[in-house]
Amino acid sequence: MRISPIDPIEPAWNRMVTILFKPFSFKKWFVLGFCAFLSQCGEGGGGANNGSGMGDMANGNNGNDAFNEFTQWVESNQDLVITLGVAAALVILVLILLSQWLNSRGKFMLIDCIAKNRAAVVEPWSEYKREGNSLFLFRITLGFFALLIFAVLAAIPVLIAMPDIKAETFGDAAIASVIIGSLFLLLYIIVGISVVMFIQIFLIPTMYLRRVRAVEGCRLAWRELAQGHIWPAVLLTLMMFLFAIAAGTISMVATCLTCCITVIPYIGAVILLPIPVFFWAYILEYLQQYGDEWTFFSDHTVALDAE
Repeated sequence: MRISPIDPIEPAWNRMVTILFKPFSFKKWFVLGFCAFLSQCGEGGGGANNGSGMGDMANGNNGNDAFNEFTQWVESNQDLVITLGVAAALVILVLILLSQWLNSRGKFMLIDCIAKNRAAVVEPWSEYKREGNSLFLFRITLGFFALLIFAVLAAIPVLIAMPDIKAETFGDAAIASVIIGSLFLLLYIIVGISVVMFIQIFLIPTMYLRRVRAVEGCRLAWRELAQGHIWPAVLLTLMMFLFAIAAGTISMVATCLTCCITVIPYIGAVILLPIPVFFWAYILEYLQQYGDEWTFFSDHTVALDAE
């Protein structure tokens, strides 16, 4: 079986053109854009912080007096500050969980619309409720263990460097700590990228096609897609990085040309809709190379006849 990361590019591009432009429909774009918006919740975004004005406050006695007054107020209202801090942390946590839940549900909605070449929200939202919720719980659990592992890996170099920290010197223990910590960080990043790519490329499409929960999807995706095809998966990851660079460049150009309109979450998702549609079409076309049991599109001719 020949698995190529190059062959799916043309059919994925043609399928994107067919879905979005043949025929062109504003309604379809806005519906698919909403699905794309949900599928991207919590994945980056945001704007740059503007620090103008802060420099004036930091200069002179006015800044020092304001800071002293602030610290005195905090010390005299510790209970209130702690309460507000806990409340803010809970709100942030709820928003993170909500965005991850919408993200997980939205991915199945977008895949379904692309696979069936339709613009729908209610149907895929309801149809893939179980898979979306399972993916959400799986990712949250995985994220918790990832933070726990990171904490352990970060603590080991600190413990190694502790003799030099207590002696307030930079000796052999500190050097060993830096080397080991760097190796741990590099390994953590490599494993993290591999896990994220496995979920995005193999797990989610497997859950969608086989209608299984996340744990069972991992088993099927590893056994039938990844195992024995590590090298094509590595090449696919590199190809996805190249696409990501191209997509980032297009997004920046579009942001400049539209006077930053694309930074508005939903509007940006609609304007840049060809990017996620192509990405998912490419992934699905890639997986179809594994055989008839991995057929996502009901027609095999649309992508080839779109030119």
